[in-house]
Amino acid sequence: MPILSNLSPTPVIGALSHARLSSYRRFFGTLSDAELLGLYAWNEELSASLFRTISLVEIVLRNQFHRQLSNSYGVTGTAGSRDWYLHVRLTTDSKKNVDKVLFRRRGAAQIPRTPVPSPDDVVSKLTFGFWPHLLDATHDTLGHRVPWGNLLAAMLPGHRYTLPSYWIRQKHQDEFFARLDLCNELRNRIAHHEPIWKLGPLLQEARARPGSVPAIVALAPATPADALARLRLLHDRIIELLGWLSPDLYAAYMGSETQMRTLALLDERALRHYKNRRMLAQVDVSRFRGGKGMRQLIRYASRNRQPMHLTEGGASMGHWICPIR
Repeated sequence: MPILSNLSPTPVIGALSHARLSSYRRFFGTLSDAELLGLYAWNEELSASLFRTISLVEIVLRNQFHRQLSNSYGVTGTAGSRDWYLHVRLTTDSKKNVDKVLFRRRGAAQIPRTPVPSPDDVVSKLTFGFWPHLLDATHDTLGHRVPWGNLLAAMLPGHRYTLPSYWIRQKHQDEFFARLDLCNELRNRIAHHEPIWKLGPLLQEARARPGSVPAIVALAPATPADALARLRLLHDRIIELLGWLSPDLYAAYMGSETQMRTLALLDERALRHYKNRRMLAQVDVSRFRGGKGMRQLIRYASRNRQPMHLTEGGASMGHWICPIR
């Protein structure tokens, strides 16, 4: 149940700050505080739904990197989970992230943690942003090139191109980097409580290199319809990435409640629903004798988009959430 559903708009908007919500008022053209708070609740619900999807992608992504690199590098650990991060020449920033897990600081000195974190522990503590930049590791500690062609082909069994000869090309690695970076950017926007509909220009899926920058393929959204279309595109790219990493998990996700909820929230009807929805009504079901009265109540609530908190004898029984339509 959205936590803002049962609160009066004026004090909530005061607590959240008018400055923070002013962008909603300008972009969506709200006419009242109730509409403004409804759209804020929509952004909150959509952010939570998308975050669950991105979190699933993040877990599968790091496990794929970890598994494939462990098959090629590392000494300590077990099959599929070795300390490869000590045998690949990481960039300075990437190495710092690994060192934060392996060492604790005492002044200027780094003291190894005891017991030594296992490879699984190390990988679980690395952020989403670590993984795209792992592609910048071109050589191992013995000076041999990291075989990204083979590694990415094994990591992405659901991609339409499955041959190492495709993935060995820098252009295709950069496209993969851009897809990961897009997911990480949206994840960070949600984590920092930024409006996810407030997006900039859409860039070509490529990576900035000396003498070349990704082209703008679409301008920043200018209307609510534009914002919804962009968010649907981002959602499509996120779940496509999940399909590249694990076709089985993709198939399971496509029939999940999270997927259905996200698609419902990305519909223009959801905006109207949240913009116009009513305050949460408190309903004591003990007042209704027999099924006829309850059926009439539910029909009324559905027709008028009236959310309800159902109680009996002062105890909470649950919530009725009116359907999005």
